[in-house]
Amino acid sequence: MELEVSSIEKNSLFKNKKLEKINKIQLKKHVDNIFSKKSSDMLGWLDLVDISDKELEEIECFGARVRKRFKNFVVLGIGGSALGVKTIKHAFFDSIHKKENIKTYVCDNIDSDGFLSLITKLDIKKTVFNVITKSGSTSETLAQMSIVLKLFKDKKIKISDHIIVTTTKGNELYNFAVENGMKVFDIPKDVGGRFSVLSSVGLVPCAIMGLDIKALIYGAKEIKENAKKIDYTNLSYLSAYINFTGLVGGLTSLVFMPYSDRLSLTCDYFAQLWAESLGKRYDKKGEEIYAGQTPIKFLGVTDQHSQLQLYTEGPKDKLFMFLKVKENNFDIKLDYEIPFVKKLNNINLSKLFDSEYNATRLSLSVLNKPNYSIVIDRIDERNMGMLIFYLQMTTAFMGEMMNINAYDQNGVEQSKIYTKASLGFDGLEKQKELIESFIKNQKFIGC
Repeated sequence: MELEVSSIEKNSLFKNKKLEKINKIQLKKHVDNIFSKKSSDMLGWLDLVDISDKELEEIECFGARVRKRFKNFVVLGIGGSALGVKTIKHAFFDSIHKKENIKTYVCDNIDSDGFLSLITKLDIKKTVFNVITKSGSTSETLAQMSIVLKLFKDKKIKISDHIIVTTTKGNELYNFAVENGMKVFDIPKDVGGRFSVLSSVGLVPCAIMGLDIKALIYGAKEIKENAKKIDYTNLSYLSAYINFTGLVGGLTSLVFMPYSDRLSLTCDYFAQLWAESLGKRYDKKGEEIYAGQTPIKFLGVTDQHSQLQLYTEGPKDKLFMFLKVKENNFDIKLDYEIPFVKKLNNINLSKLFDSEYNATRLSLSVLNKPNYSIVIDRIDERNMGMLIFYLQMTTAFMGEMMNINAYDQNGVEQSKIYTKASLGFDGLEKQKELIESFIKNQKFIGC
């Protein structure tokens, strides 16, 4: 992995900030805060890459047994319990790169049209479900689980053979799963959902899908070691430094631009990391700041034809972070000559794609729109592990620079409380009155 930063160095916002002259005292302070875990008690995700080969082999063997026995694999989860898995699955199986040994679905919403249309079409006897929720009390996931349990009960199918539970040891879901003979995997208490993809949350599904989880972990471990460097070759820190400098300079939006269909869902994964970790009302001193940098999803080349006009000629409030893959698995030469576009003849499709990528970068650069590129060699398990951990580390460093707690999510929790209150959960009577009043006093204008 490498960063291409020439456009940043030439940008007026960075003219007095030479990247190779990053303040090493500040860098060391931020590195020490994170790796000594001084900044939060939720930094257990740093240790996930230290899992032993023996433990990984046990997970791989479990995955192989599941693949051999079942035709379908369904992940039930939402947010951090689903986005990482969904991103990795899309990179390897929602393309023609690998043959699916087991048909895999990630159900990360409770829209009845989508969820029930899938569940009712599956051969339930040949399907295994992985229920993933760290807290064990996520309403959406438990609602999905309830529907599945009823299906098994109605068909008189033994639930313990078809449900895997991934949650925190000792909670009510964990105990329920153990009591009913289900296979249970633990999520460490000091690992937040959005940082959990390299725990059992992601490793178990990846093993079931047949991916090389050792390579995934080894790639992540490389970035962890790189993130300890006290110079500008610390890629995660350098990226956070660029993003933070942009934010301080008024670039309140960060457009994430993968030039790869297979990596398109990294936008969704990164959006949660960035938005949920950095969108904070208070800093570490308790002062109200309403801080954050809005992540925006862009897929190259597709969104050149839908969003690029705004980015080139619109407001100068955005920073652009490209993601490029050096080597594609497939390519083709255009050797059927169309008379009125002769310049396309005898070029490879990859050359056209690369030309579009470079043209977009130049279009932004000449208009003084700061941008840089994350470049990976190819899409394989090692590089996916590197990319995931790089995005996590960049988020962690950005939190340090902003002086916020990047690991809580009070805004999300408030919405969860109101949801439970509206359903009549005990102890939330005041919140129930508030939401009922809110609904009652809504004003509609229609035709």
